[in-house]
Amino acid sequence: MLHRIVREHLETFLARRAEADAPMPGFVVDELRGYLECGVLARGAVRFACSACGHDRLVGLSCKGRGFCPRCLGRRMTETARHWVRSVLPRVRIRQWVLSLPFALRVSLAYHHDLTLAVLSVAARAIEGFYRERARDLGIECGRTGSITVVQRFGSDLALNVHFHILALDGVYDARGSFTALAAPTRDELHVLTSRIAERITRLCERRALDADLDDSERVLCAAFARSAARRGAIAHAPDHDFAPDHALRRKARIDGFDLDATTEVRAEDRERLEHLCRYLLRPPLADRRLRLLPAEQVALELKTPWRDGTRWLTMSADTFLERLCSLVPRPNTHQVIHRGVLASHAAWRPRVIPRPDDGLGPRPKNATFCALMKHGLDLDVLACPCGARMKYVTTIFDRRGLQRLLRAKDLPHLG
Repeated sequence: MLHRIVREHLETFLARRAEADAPMPGFVVDELRGYLECGVLARGAVRFACSACGHDRLVGLSCKGRGFCPRCLGRRMTETARHWVRSVLPRVRIRQWVLSLPFALRVSLAYHHDLTLAVLSVAARAIEGFYRERARDLGIECGRTGSITVVQRFGSDLALNVHFHILALDGVYDARGSFTALAAPTRDELHVLTSRIAERITRLCERRALDADLDDSERVLCAAFARSAARRGAIAHAPDHDFAPDHALRRKARIDGFDLDATTEVRAEDRERLEHLCRYLLRPPLADRRLRLLPAEQVALELKTPWRDGTRWLTMSADTFLERLCSLVPRPNTHQVIHRGVLASHAAWRPRVIPRPDDGLGPRPKNATFCALMKHGLDLDVLACPCGARMKYVTTIFDRRGLQRLLRAKDLPHLG
């Protein structure tokens, strides 16, 4: 459904933007058009064949999109989560910290990556300081901890919502390399920590002038960000009765639009749940089953989690939907995953804390194959041949004329 909506409305959307003298930047347009070619056999394919019976199979190449493509982001999610659990995150208790930001700040962070890193640094240092203070109370001096942060740009309604998911080691390493798990933060401690983070981030933003040097296309994109962050152009469908889920058990604090949640923790031995949590952080913003195409160029979007008033569906125009997709595309050459502390790539302590391959899994290959990831993530063996043998990689085909002849011979869709 997502592919159909983009295919049928993209060129009209871009034409309307051009007529309004508000074209989208080139990297956003390239991402949208690249998505339409993702997995299309006629644009390039990988060929697998069975030596026993001669049966072969073609797999389309990916667009390597970073914004919203379910296929590419789903592969990256599975590969990265497996790598973190096997080779990065030590076998200690892990806590997820989620920091949400005021609406006005989200627009600036969506475009200014240097500000995003600065804001994250402020929040991460405050959380690390919290762990060190706790450790000093137990007599542990110079405690060391680490974290992995995923910068997410989306909410359940696809509106721009830049926020941080931080997987933190829920304790500290002492000078001997022994890990001490610390007690979960109380509500009062979270309130103090959130207040500290909000104050420091506010001071940081006041020192920076961000919009003085933007060109016209950048201003257009920031305007689109603002509309998306404000959730303009969508109609919410909520039931008549009140809907108020119970959040009494959550470890959470909210001050001046800054929201800090530290509810989720994973025990050291529960590696399967840890991988599920990693996948949650790295998930694509949209599942195809949540979309419906309505008459009059309207799109219905089902929310992943109902809002507090019970809203489950949003209806918006195709142009508004595509504009929200545009806001999910990060600028080129910007990192969306950041390692800190003992988990940083060049940290001196990293070799001492990361897991050792003691379960026969061995080190992670440089590039896990798509087939291995399908087997690991979906339990789908794409190399299984109907004859019972195993298929093997043959070649990657980039020659489009030759590929068209092959697709015609197999009676598969091809470009004319």
